[in-house]
Amino acid sequence: MRRETCKEAIRNSLHQGERVTFSELFRRVRMRGDWTDDTICQHLMALVVNLPARRHWPNMKPFLFLHEDGTYEIYDSNKHPQVKE
Repeated sequence: MRRETCKEAIRNSLHQGERVTFSELFRRVRMRGDWTDDTICQHLMALVVNLPARRHWPNMKPFLFLHEDGTYEIYDSNKHPQVKE
């Protein structure tokens, strides 16, 4: 049986329209697998569409939107500002 990847665990930890803090999202992902803290943190950075540092992960397709208050949400192009690559 194939195990869930860290990226899949992050995606599967959020429902569309739900906003969660870093701590809550990290906790949810941690419960789904045995990745290191660094692996989870690196994935959370790489998967944010509006994080300039994500240029370090050009092959990752991002799907998280990071709000100014630090909460995460699944990116929705109809709801969130357009992100430039």
